[in-house]
Amino acid sequence: MIVRIWTADALDENADEYRKHFHEILMPKLRSIAGFISAEALERVTKSHIEFVIITRWENLDAIRDFAGHHYERAVIEPDIRDALERYDETVKHYVHVS
Repeated sequence: MIVRIWTADALDENADEYRKHFHEILMPKLRSIAGFISAEALERVTKSHIEFVIITRWENLDAIRDFAGHHYERAVIEPDIRDALERYDETVKHYVHVS
């Protein structure tokens, strides 16, 4: 299993927009990809923003490539949600699950 981790920050007034995007746009898209296992969104409130950590789990790199394309280490950020985010990682980190 491969774990893919991405982070972004949103102002409090834009956080609901990202939450809605995650549940209504991103999750259905991920569920349609063979080899996708699961996803979760974590958040942490700071004085200036809300930090999101998105963790997805995949069976293999081929499944990740089906989602992210050939340059699978680049973050996949839909254009319509970019304005809701104050900052976001342009790349993601991949980890191999060790049992």
